Amino acid sequence: MPPRTKRYDRRYFDKWYRDPRHRISSPAGLRRKVQLIVSLTEFVLERPIRTVLDVGCGEAPWQRVLAKLRPTAVYTGIDRSPYVVQRYGRRRNIRLGSFEQLETCGLDRPFDLVVCSDVLHYLSRPQLVRGLDTVVKLVGGVACLEAYTSADDIEGDRHGFHHRSASAYRRIFYDAGLVPCGMQCYVRQDRAQEMVTLETLPDHQRGRGR
Repeated sequence: MPPRTKRYDRRYFDKWYRDPRHRISSPAGLRRKVQLIVSLTEFVLERPIRTVLDVGCGEAPWQRVLAKLRPTAVYTGIDRSPYVVQRYGRRRNIRLGSFEQLETCGLDRPFDLVVCSDVLHYLSRPQLVRGLDTVVKLVGGVACLEAYTSADDIEGDRHGFHHRSASAYRRIFYDAGLVPCGMQCYVRQDRAQEMVTLETLPDHQRGRGR
């Protein structure tokens, strides 16, 4: 029997984001996360953020927090769900697309902050590598690439989860040209050269796994 195709429809988002029995995050937790990442990005840029790209944005919960936190910042979301784009596309500026085909989404300029939250561990290695090649070109400041590893005791949607080690992710990110700067955030290698030594992770700690 072929594997069941995951459908990112309204039922999916109702279950994992609204149903108290299954939801895996809270509005307060998301708000703290967004505040942290925005502060880190603005520290790196030395100015307020102006543009945000959210890849695999779902119903765009980041957009709602950002609208209150930085009302003048321009948000662009990308998601593979026709349901999401039909329901929220115009209101929250979401385009139909995917991480692994990001180069087809008509994005022609860097963004201060690139977000990809809770997506990467559902991608195959070729999909991950292909998408990162485009992501690196779009990072004008910081990329927040949130992923869970085989060592993490995760809750939530396990369908299609790829069990990779932390060192495997570090190597993939490093090979793509991204340098970690804390809390699952990364900068391009050229920007890392401008940062203080202890603000980024040393080369020998960046992973050698698969």
